[in-house]
Amino acid sequence: MPGVKAYKFKLKTNPAFEQACVFTLDTCRELYNASLQERRDAYQINHVSLNYNSQSAQLPGIKALRPDVAAVYSQVLQDVLRRSQKAFDNFFRRVKAGQKPGYPRFKGKAFFDSFVYPQSGFRLEGDKLHLSKIGSCRVRLSRPIEGTIKTCTIKREADGWYVVFAVECNQSRFIPKTGKATGIDLGIECFAAVSNGERVENPKHYRAAESELKRAQRTVARRKNKRSNRRRKAINILARKHLHIKRQRADFHHKTALDVIRRYDHITIEDLNVCGMVRNHHLAKSISDAGWNQFARILTSKAANAGREVILVNPAYTSQDCSQCGSRVRKSLTVREHRCINCGFVAHRDHNAAINIQKRGQKRGARASGMGYEARVNREESPTIAGHPV
Repeated sequence: MPGVKAYKFKLKTNPAFEQACVFTLDTCRELYNASLQERRDAYQINHVSLNYNSQSAQLPGIKALRPDVAAVYSQVLQDVLRRSQKAFDNFFRRVKAGQKPGYPRFKGKAFFDSFVYPQSGFRLEGDKLHLSKIGSCRVRLSRPIEGTIKTCTIKREADGWYVVFAVECNQSRFIPKTGKATGIDLGIECFAAVSNGERVENPKHYRAAESELKRAQRTVARRKNKRSNRRRKAINILARKHLHIKRQRADFHHKTALDVIRRYDHITIEDLNVCGMVRNHHLAKSISDAGWNQFARILTSKAANAGREVILVNPAYTSQDCSQCGSRVRKSLTVREHRCINCGFVAHRDHNAAINIQKRGQKRGARASGMGYEARVNREESPTIAGHPV
């Protein structure tokens, strides 16, 4: 199945290369902010809506007046204006959908950390990357690139510079079929409860590192001079700790998702409204630490590549309804055991919920055999509740 896959590698940079990348980032950020300012002023003063075409047509004139802008590759500048266009497109989409609009904001230095070569201007020869108007550096190729490289993104993170290649390739991955189906209940006490009774423990990466984060944050707070090198170093140490937690969580999600698709052909999970659930301030930190949305995206992507079927179902009352007789047994979140007063079925509430989730997936048309090669992602038509069902 042809598609686009991202390969991310760390760069072996030198001071000159890093200085050129920082210069490019600063120039792109200035152009992005100027684009937002021009769009806002054009509408407020003349009631005219600008777009990408009208702004990109100004680039040759700007480059003639600004040598620093002319020192940046042309397609990198064009991609910055596309990013501005995308920000406004998303803003208007949210307005029409009745969501919180979130007007596009100006970007500070800490919030603009990447630039893109969308078509040309870059070349990878072995482990050496050549970037137009920047220079060359080595790449830590930790795995071979399979497919045709389409775009190149240079990204600055707390521990160095990275390159992300968007590669067009055949993503199909052969994994022997098992003929098995399962339902998975995502939670906080344990990360996932499987309908066969198995449990995946929650590593709680953020909670485990919370004491270290507090110490690092206090160190930053003690550095009163915001322009001092000591404060900059303290901020970098704090950012590295957060980055490490982020990577731990992603690694756990990838490994868990791969284990699931190796064992099951048909997987049913809840279509959780995490944005609504984190409004509960008592559970927000634990929900964010679990990263359910990221896990669902990774699982869906891996399942599509392996020819598996993922079904998203409405999570309402999955913990309340008895998986054996269907009667509704009300209980609060503090009650961790399901006891049915009608049929006498006793199980952990997460196990009971996982069975209900699997049954809902089967009702949505999950088939035990005869599925095509490409995975299908089915979504229930019934609305998702704002909070986690109790």
